[in-house]
Amino acid sequence: MDTIDSNELKVWLSQPPKYTTFRINTLKKFDENILQEFLKSQSKELGASRIPKYYFIRPDCLILEQWPDDVTLEKTGTEVIVDAACAAAVLRGAHVFAPGVLGLPVNCTLEERVDIYGDLEGHCKRGLKVQYEGRKQFVGTGSLKMLRSQLYDKGVQPSGIAIHTILPTSRLPVVNETLFPKGEVLLQNLPSIVCGWVVDAKPNEIILDMCAAPGNKTTHLAEMSKNQAIIIAVDKTPQRTAKIKESCDLQGISCVSSYAYDSTKCCSEESKGIDNGPPFPPNSFDKVLLDAPCSGLGQRPQLMNKMTPKMVGSFKCIQRKLLAEAVKVLKVSGKLVYSTCTITESENEGMVAWALEKFPCLKLIPAEPLLGGPGLPNRGLNDEQRSLVQRFGPEIDDLRPVDPLYKESIGFFIASFIKLP
Repeated sequence: MDTIDSNELKVWLSQPPKYTTFRINTLKKFDENILQEFLKSQSKELGASRIPKYYFIRPDCLILEQWPDDVTLEKTGTEVIVDAACAAAVLRGAHVFAPGVLGLPVNCTLEERVDIYGDLEGHCKRGLKVQYEGRKQFVGTGSLKMLRSQLYDKGVQPSGIAIHTILPTSRLPVVNETLFPKGEVLLQNLPSIVCGWVVDAKPNEIILDMCAAPGNKTTHLAEMSKNQAIIIAVDKTPQRTAKIKESCDLQGISCVSSYAYDSTKCCSEESKGIDNGPPFPPNSFDKVLLDAPCSGLGQRPQLMNKMTPKMVGSFKCIQRKLLAEAVKVLKVSGKLVYSTCTITESENEGMVAWALEKFPCLKLIPAEPLLGGPGLPNRGLNDEQRSLVQRFGPEIDDLRPVDPLYKESIGFFIASFIKLP
């Protein structure tokens, strides 16, 4: 597989980040007291010596650290098995939603405290009544909110919170977005927020977000522009663009127009303008964000991975097609930002090297603010070029020291270009 083959990276990917990141909607007023009171309440329940530390990097980015070391909960002996994706979410500080619950003992009662285990093999049968003997990982403790009759009623797809997570083994606080007024706070990975800072949306700029759903980066750009940019968000299906509109409505954003369209065909010489949606004429946008479809191998924690080398290799083709269209619709002197949430060289440094060779009109510029590390050496970019991109991961590179905060999120990559005449 086209990934960095090191034990350090594998260990890093298997562990959750050591903090939670919230993006604050700067169009609304954030009430810090809500967070403080909630953490104080949780602190009493957990017997903590203090509430978790939290701080703002910028007004739109809040970092929440782990509970102190004295916060522990003993296992109850009652095991609930959840799928690997659900277990990973618990380690990030999430509750357990009903579809993720695989095995639950028959004699449980509501509000009973239970131990949450992730199925690391994908072999647990849904509705299991007895203790699961496959490979599993303890990920946290929680309070049961649903019984078997609610979870496994035939013909009914369960929904809602099945287990209210009290404490993950990662000791990350369980702070849900719903704690705050609607649209005020969004859980978002730190490099994803940095990506918005790199685009740096300004009022009146015409910006294209090519693969926009569910709209987290789209809404960030809108908020950065004070809801005054002209932002067009495109994704492939009506279902996905509906999520973008829902995100905008929730966050009080009116400067975004969303369209269901294939962005690999988003440029046309015959188009009369951008007002009617895609396809767009060449040289239409001041800025283009291409947060490309990718293998997603930077996500943490990765408790189970079914991605094959063939699947990883398939993304390069679509990324190249999207980049080619991005170059066409970008204005001369416009900025193109390319990002992925993966760690593979072919989708990151390799894609930048390909773009620079394929499109002489593209010039690599610093993806500022440069908070992640440089690109990997000997992967198609020289030292000057790799100093201009940023890669989030555990690597140590003398070319650019990285604050530990930015090494403790997910694997991510950002490159920025301008279009020359």
